[in-house]
Amino acid sequence: KASDIFDKLKNVEGKTKTKKEDSKLKNLSNLMNEAKYLERKGQFSEAIEMYKQVIFTLPDSVKAYEAIANIYRKQGDTDNEKEILKKAIANCKKNDEFKKRLSEIE
Repeated sequence: KASDIFDKLKNVEGKTKTKKEDSKLKNLSNLMNEAKYLERKGQFSEAIEMYKQVIFTLPDSVKAYEAIANIYRKQGDTDNEKEILKKAIANCKKNDEFKKRLSEIE
């Protein structure tokens, strides 16, 4: 059917999202929200693990890297902050802020 072919082409071109992609995005959003909640409650190690799950699924997640770096900074853990910033620089296209921040603590 012509309409089926058209729908498939739209998906190939990325103009529409599949149900699987929508589900993945919802899951990432839920993970980020849960991590923020844990962070607010002071459960930093649990929050970091949640943010790392986001990064595992979306390796260039600027917000997740930024959140982890901020937690390490709050904890005064400069070594881990440097490590996560280096990973962010390697994995994120928009990494100027991470580079600047790393240069400030090295």
